[in-house]
Amino acid sequence: MASYRGVKAVLTALEDFFARRLPADLRAEPVNAHVTLLGSADVSDRLSGNLLGIYLHRLTIDPHGRSRGFSSQGLPPTGRYPELPVNLHFLLIANASSATIEADLIAWAMVALANQSQLDVSHLHDIDDDWSEREILTISPDEMSTEDLMRIWDVFESPYTMSVPYVARTIRLRLDEERSEGPPVVTRVFPGGRI
Repeated sequence: MASYRGVKAVLTALEDFFARRLPADLRAEPVNAHVTLLGSADVSDRLSGNLLGIYLHRLTIDPHGRSRGFSSQGLPPTGRYPELPVNLHFLLIANASSATIEADLIAWAMVALANQSQLDVSHLHDIDDDWSEREILTISPDEMSTEDLMRIWDVFESPYTMSVPYVARTIRLRLDEERSEGPPVVTRVFPGGRI
């Protein structure tokens, strides 16, 4: 299970995933494309340069796992940790100086995710060492209407930029362990020795 840093770990792992695989023809002159994480402040301003952006626009509690607890990893199987299973909804945003570069960036990113749609502990361990070897994060296209997509861009009042919605399922965030109460104390024993 991940700590609260699990969300950051996934975003950073995605950025690294794309940056390492960015084709030489997109990385080199004259395109000079790069991959970057985008925050709300970045998206609210006009984007510049040739880039593939990753913008986390929503976190949701996974409906299939919201009341589920998992056996602890590496500890006796009797222990169970409470968890908060969340899904990350993000946009891949291609911004470029020409329509062809924009199309190349977004198409390449979609193909890269279709070819390798899972992240595991090898991608995420450096940022959050609470990830378990058994945990696998699946990335797939997200169901989002064109109207909902346009609302995101309307809120920022910035020009629409080529965007494709994806979802990363499911990050298991570890909650504090539940406290257990024992029976009331009825006897106290004090160690004694010879005098």
